[in-house]
Amino acid sequence: MNILLINTLYFPYKVGGAEVSVRLLAEGLVKSGHIVTVLSIHEGKDLKIDMINGVTVYYIPFANFYWQFSNSNHNAVKRLCWHLVDNYNPFLKKTIKKIIKEINPDIVHTNNLSGISVAVWDIAEKNGCKIVHTSRDYYLLHPNCKMYKNNCNMTGHESSVKLWSFFKKIKSKKVDFYVGISDYIRNKHIDAGFFDKDKAITIYNAVDNKDMSYNSTTSEGARNVGFIGRLTKEKGFDIFCRMAEKYNNQNFIAAGEFEYNKDAEELKELASKNNIKLLGHCPVTEFMKMVDLIVLPIKWQEPFGRVVLESVFSGKIILTNKVGGITELASMLPNIYFLEDIQDLNDVPQYKQIPNQAIDKFNSGSITREYEKIFEGLLNG
Repeated sequence: MNILLINTLYFPYKVGGAEVSVRLLAEGLVKSGHIVTVLSIHEGKDLKIDMINGVTVYYIPFANFYWQFSNSNHNAVKRLCWHLVDNYNPFLKKTIKKIIKEINPDIVHTNNLSGISVAVWDIAEKNGCKIVHTSRDYYLLHPNCKMYKNNCNMTGHESSVKLWSFFKKIKSKKVDFYVGISDYIRNKHIDAGFFDKDKAITIYNAVDNKDMSYNSTTSEGARNVGFIGRLTKEKGFDIFCRMAEKYNNQNFIAAGEFEYNKDAEELKELASKNNIKLLGHCPVTEFMKMVDLIVLPIKWQEPFGRVVLESVFSGKIILTNKVGGITELASMLPNIYFLEDIQDLNDVPQYKQIPNQAIDKFNSGSITREYEKIFEGLLNG
C-alpha cells in the first residue's frame, strides 16, 4: 500500500507522545513492505524533504500568524486570529494538494492536525484517497487541545466547545474510519457527534520495548522519586513539588521542560524551594535508571499516557491519577496505582511481573498490524 501519514510534527521535532507514536507506526509500516510518506509542518520558510529509516518526510512551512511552538507570548486578538485560520487553513491547501497529487496515496492517515487543519480531509477526498483519522488530543473539540483551563478539566458541554467543533464535526463525515488511542478519547469524540460510530475502534499506542532498559524497582523505602514529562500544572508538577516537601527525606527528581506561560516561574520557585533536582530534557531510558518510583499526579484527561506505559515497561511502580486513558492502562497492566489509594510513599504495593500477553498488546508490530487491517479493509471493501 501507498500510505501518507499526516501529523503536526515529526522527528526530530517533538513536543509529546504523539510524535513518538506516529514515528513508530510509520517505520512499522515500512518494515511491513509499504510505501510510507509523512507530511508535517516546521518553522522554516521552505519545503524540506528527508528520508528517515525508510520513511519519506515532507516538512512544509507553517502558514499562520505565528509558529505555535515558539516561546513568544501573543495577545488575545492574535491568538484568536490564529485559531480562526487553523479551523480551516486555506493557506496550506495548495502545498498539500500538490504533495498528495505527487504521492498519489491509497490511504491518508491523519493524526494531530493543529497547525494543518481539517482542510486536508477535503483534499484527500477530492484525490480519491481513503481517509483514516486517529485522535491523539482534543484539537477537534476545542483549540485548547488539552481541554484543561484554569486548573480544571473542560466537560465538553461548554458553549465554546460547541462553537469551535461545529465546522470540524461536519468535515469529520469525510473520514472513512476513525481510531481513538483509548476508549476514553474515542467515546469523547463519538458522543460529541464526530465520525461514524460503526466505523470506529480503539487502538492503543505502541511502545518500542527494545529501547526500554528494564530495571525492576523495589517498593520498600524508595529513595529516588521521579517525575517525567512537561513541568506544568495539568501534568501535576505542582503536586509533585508539594509531595517533595512532605517526604523531604527522599530525593525527588524531575525530567522535562517548563512551558513558557504564567505558571512557569511559580513552578520553578516551588521546585527550588523543595530541593527537586531538575534534569531538563532527559532520555526516558536514562531517567529510569536514576529512579526507584515514578509519581505522575496528572490532572488533565490524558488520552493515553505514554510515559505511564514506558515506566511500566522499564520495571517501575507508577503512582498516578484516575484520568482519561490511564484508567484503562491500569486495568490491563500491573504496577500502576492511584494516589488516592496510597496513604504513604513508603508503603507502596509490591512490584509484580508483567505478563507476556500484556507486553505483546503494546508491541509496535502488533499495533502496526491493527492499522494494516483497517487500511486493507477500506481498500478491499
